[in-house]
Amino acid sequence: MRCNGYRATILFIGMVLVSINSVQAQDVIERYRQQKQQEMANYKDSIHDEFVRYLEHLWTEYQLFEGELSPRSIKPEEQPQVDTVSQEGDTLKIDRQIPYSEMTEAHRLEPVDFVSPASVATVHKRNYTVLFYGRELSIALPEKVAEIQLSGTRERQVARYWKQLNENHADQCVVGLDQCRRNLYLSDWGLFDLIRHFAASVYPNQVDQQAVFVVYLLDALHYDARVGRMDDRLVMLVNTGSKLYDIPYVEIDTVRYYAFGDIPRKGRLHTYDRQLKSADHPIDMHLAYSPRLGGALSSRTFGCTFHGCCVAIRVNQPLMDFYARYPQTELSVYATAAMEEAFAAAIEREMRPFVEGQSPEKALNMLLEFMQKDFEYQTDKKQFGCEKNFFCEENFYYAANDCEDRAVLFARMVRLLLGYDAVLLEYPDHVVTAVHVPEGKIRGYHIDIKGDRYIVCDPTCLGATVGHLGRKYRNKSSKIIKL
Repeated sequence: MRCNGYRATILFIGMVLVSINSVQAQDVIERYRQQKQQEMANYKDSIHDEFVRYLEHLWTEYQLFEGELSPRSIKPEEQPQVDTVSQEGDTLKIDRQIPYSEMTEAHRLEPVDFVSPASVATVHKRNYTVLFYGRELSIALPEKVAEIQLSGTRERQVARYWKQLNENHADQCVVGLDQCRRNLYLSDWGLFDLIRHFAASVYPNQVDQQAVFVVYLLDALHYDARVGRMDDRLVMLVNTGSKLYDIPYVEIDTVRYYAFGDIPRKGRLHTYDRQLKSADHPIDMHLAYSPRLGGALSSRTFGCTFHGCCVAIRVNQPLMDFYARYPQTELSVYATAAMEEAFAAAIEREMRPFVEGQSPEKALNMLLEFMQKDFEYQTDKKQFGCEKNFFCEENFYYAANDCEDRAVLFARMVRLLLGYDAVLLEYPDHVVTAVHVPEGKIRGYHIDIKGDRYIVCDPTCLGATVGHLGRKYRNKSSKIIKL
């Protein structure tokens, strides 16, 4: 938005002058461009100077809260089965609408309106090699930036370092970072991760300096991030568009900032109240595209028998490493994340022939049986020691999964293979899927969403067919998550 008027003016001038003389027109446009660049550079410097003066003031003390636990931290230790969940079984096919309390949709934030730095200074740059999940990237940085040293963690020392970064045009490297983001199809979180890798290349083993440098670059890209101090250690405080779990945080004017750094999980933390004016965009945790990282495949092949035939699927190892560092967040992020193209193609190639031509009920039951029998059930706490929601590809990488992982994968497979809309039904200790089948009515437990009937499908409960829902959930309201 900040550059729309400038671009429109350039276009208008070009249209007016095109009939005069192309050389003269280019000269006029170039002089105007340089003038506007200088004005933008002066404006950027003025707001940074004002911000630096504010950084020098005594920072405010805040309470650092211990990260929230995932809402499904308690789950059955053993895979549930139909005969232990229901005395009625599926044979009766009770047709009943079940309640729900609320419905949420994945809310992707508007993309950042990134404007290239308007510095008119010509500076010598040095290229840094960054190894990022199997990709070797080269990012240019004004060479004097690496020579700047953070002298300490107090307010004046942080302010002085920030001022030197700005004076040496450190923000010019964000053009290269943004280009890497586009080439690799990175989400906002992926860009944050890339910047942290880059900072470690520029300032190896200087954790405090890396923290300030990362926040400076995030602010230059218009993301809402701050520097915090706990005891004598500096941390990155980041505003995200979704709730994160098991990450400590502070609240400033009702906005939650998550703390990333080597600090205790709770206590007292200091940071500044006023943010840089242009840094106002939360980091969006959703993945509209699958990151295009290195091409190495995992050494583990997921092998199973799908209705008498062998299914073998391998996943991208760098992508698994990227997901392993992704903080735990809201279930809608995993449910709507783009699948890697090669992985989605493998699912279609291996499994579509079996469900094509089948009735909707039979096709759904085939997929349910696959999910219930061919994946090992294990709680996250037992497998990882903590909660870990899976992106779809991770189900074919780790040794086992649990209910929310299966519900998300089942919903995505139903969309991919059958073309049916699906939602998640989230209970405090369980997650199931509900599928909208437009061709005819399938009896069983179902929900109604704006006149459309969604039939329950539980890919975790062993032996559950389409329409079955465990007895303990039939009178409980669920939270609907739309994909």
